[in-house]
Amino acid sequence: MKTLIRKSDADIKECCEAQEKYCKEKQYPHFAPSSGKCWACNRNIYQNYGWKQGDWRHAISENGAQVDRITGISFEGSGSKLVTGCPHCNRSYCD
Repeated sequence: MKTLIRKSDADIKECCEAQEKYCKEKQYPHFAPSSGKCWACNRNIYQNYGWKQGDWRHAISENGAQVDRITGISFEGSGSKLVTGCPHCNRSYCD
């Protein structure tokens, strides 16, 4: 089991800015939503959500919850990888 730790609004803003900067530096298209909010599932792609086995369809957002899997794009990932889809619902942003 893993412990879910939610990001603050400031942390999410930093992730959004890191992805924008990464895309500019690499001259890549910026596919990620500028606010971070997925248009398909309405979850923020940079926020951490937890999932429990046997109930994969329902995201858990309670800080400190014990979960089996955590999805969300980290600050490190947002500044070093091209975001092409939602880590929560797996919807592509570039199709």
